[in-house]
Amino acid sequence: MKSQKSVAKKVKTRSQVSAIQDKQARGSTLAPRPRRAKQIPKKSQKTDKAMATFFRFAPDAVIIVDAQGAISQVNDHVKTMFGYTARELLGKRIEILIPPRFRGGHLANRRNYLAEPRLREMGINLDLFALRKDGSEFPVDIMLSPIDTEEGRSVIATVRDVTEHKRVEEALRKSREELEARVRERTAELTYATQTAVTAFENRARQQNAVAKLSRRALEGRDLTSLLDNAVSLVIGVLEVEFCKVLELVGESLCLRAGVGWKKGSVGKVALPTGLGSHGGFTLLSSSPVVVEDLTNETRFKAPVFFLDHGIRSGISVIIHGQGKPYGVLGAHTARRRSFTGDDVHFLQSVADVLAAAIERRVLEEELLNASSREQQRIGQDLHDSLCQQLAGIEFRNSVLVQQLAKNPKAKAEAAQIGELIRNATKQARALARGLAPVEIESNGLMAALSRLAANSANLFRIACTFECPQPVLLENRASGTHLYRIAQEAIGNAVKHGRAKTILVSLKRLDGELVLTVEDDGAGFAQNTGPIEGMGLRIMEYRAEMIGATLRIDSVEGKGTKVACRLRLG
Repeated sequence: MKSQKSVAKKVKTRSQVSAIQDKQARGSTLAPRPRRAKQIPKKSQKTDKAMATFFRFAPDAVIIVDAQGAISQVNDHVKTMFGYTARELLGKRIEILIPPRFRGGHLANRRNYLAEPRLREMGINLDLFALRKDGSEFPVDIMLSPIDTEEGRSVIATVRDVTEHKRVEEALRKSREELEARVRERTAELTYATQTAVTAFENRARQQNAVAKLSRRALEGRDLTSLLDNAVSLVIGVLEVEFCKVLELVGESLCLRAGVGWKKGSVGKVALPTGLGSHGGFTLLSSSPVVVEDLTNETRFKAPVFFLDHGIRSGISVIIHGQGKPYGVLGAHTARRRSFTGDDVHFLQSVADVLAAAIERRVLEEELLNASSREQQRIGQDLHDSLCQQLAGIEFRNSVLVQQLAKNPKAKAEAAQIGELIRNATKQARALARGLAPVEIESNGLMAALSRLAANSANLFRIACTFECPQPVLLENRASGTHLYRIAQEAIGNAVKHGRAKTILVSLKRLDGELVLTVEDDGAGFAQNTGPIEGMGLRIMEYRAEMIGATLRIDSVEGKGTKVACRLRLG
């Protein structure tokens, strides 16, 4: 093996090679001179020695490869890096230090490089790997430097082990990726939280607006049935559920009073059990809202068949409070599994509270109306039983007096005139009694009372007021008869006072299992709109119709009169 020093002397720098070539060129034009022994300057010897020392002890592995790819020289760091001694590598092909999977491509790359040699510096982001003697691979960075020597063109490969660098780089990459992932995750969390907060705020605002809208409708005095229908439709839209119901507590059952989404014919007919037999019953027992996320796994109460037939899965039920005891239950349900929020529960309870206030007010109004009716009936009964009887007695005494004054014509005529006044007063008292308690007093019931009402109105208001009833209509419920009479009485009064009607027709008939009462006039009429019925008289008519389960419709055209129609389903 050649010594390190002898090899280093053979290696010429580019400048030295160029100088030799220039001398050769000049010598070709001159006469040949005797060859003299070369004398290397002392300065050049020192430089070559320094270069040889640097080559040997360089911090990186340095490998010189000739044009055929054979290793011609290595420094001491090669053994540390690759595990090979210099003796084991010299003369071997450079591919011995390259992993097998890269050797095929390296041969082509080496040929291309020798054809166009150039300096390739380290750190140009190439993924290079080297192979140790023990077969292990490790990442490297390689600088290539082409040189021309006396033996021909060679390549100096400076190899640096970048395992630690790659490890740090990989750690930094993972740290960066983890940081970016955490940033993305946190950003997603913040975005979701923001979107959730905005959505919750929008839902809360929508729910509050819906409750305010329902409250306004309740204050407008809509009938209870319409208000309940409005409430369940409102809940369906706001909570985005398929089913909503209002259950009224009647005895030991919860009757479906209003609802949306249920099978046709269910409203007004279906009754659910109280207690642990239904969602609503358990809500009354709990005295608080009850949320169900999965009815199929519910253990607190038994799911009624009515719910199972509709595929109910999740829902909320809240109490509609009343005076002394609950009015019933308001519920919202869906066929899909859903987790309801606290805002959803609060909204449903707010709707139930609006309904409770409207129902309580309606109860008070009904009690006031009933009290007024009872007082009227009492006065009418007193007039009939007391005043009319006394007037009849006075009239009898007066007739006796007329007979006794037969010898005094003047006194007899005066007494007869007094008797006539008493008879007129008796008739008026009886008319007042019939007006205050029409159905209870009249033996012929509603038909007779309406007939008398039309006749009295014609005489009192000096108008054409007639009653027609093509076929006898019998109504056994005296309370219903009284309310129908009051509706007709109020309609006639409105026609005369506000419509200035000259002709009024009161009609009573039975049609398709319904009792139909109509009062039609030729008065001034009024412009109708979609708003609630205005005026205390019209509202009282509406209340009376609702109390007996009847429907009231008022149609009017300005200048063409008004028609009031009340329809009562007969059992």
